[in-house]
Amino acid sequence: MRLDDFARLLDTHGADPARWPPGAIPAARALLERSATARGLQAEARVLDEALRDSLPGPAPEALARMRANVARAVARAPRPAAPERGGLLHWLRPWLPAGCGALVTLAVCGFWLSRMPQPAPEEVLGAPRMLAMMEETPE
Repeated sequence: MRLDDFARLLDTHGADPARWPPGAIPAARALLERSATARGLQAEARVLDEALRDSLPGPAPEALARMRANVARAVARAPRPAAPERGGLLHWLRPWLPAGCGALVTLAVCGFWLSRMPQPAPEEVLGAPRMLAMMEETPE
């Protein structure tokens, strides 16, 4: 990290390393260890941070009380979230329900179709071996 990058980091995030982006912390710490100028920049940024913090007015106690009361009212009015269903066979089968329904519908349609087909006469079914036998006996 270069000094101008470190100065930009201090201007953007302040002197406290806890507020720096996690990716910049190792490079900034390495620069602080080897550069007295970087340590001086951080000390100046720390003085500026303290001056800004001291110059800001604190929140009014009445405003905080109103805000807390409004939040408590909003929480009290909010519906209680439903407890998630756990356990039971349906809980574990729910992800597979669409596939199971599709298979069940397919089986029902096939069963209906097979029940509506005309049934062959018993002689036709028993005549098939005779026809095969006749085909084998034909002279060439």
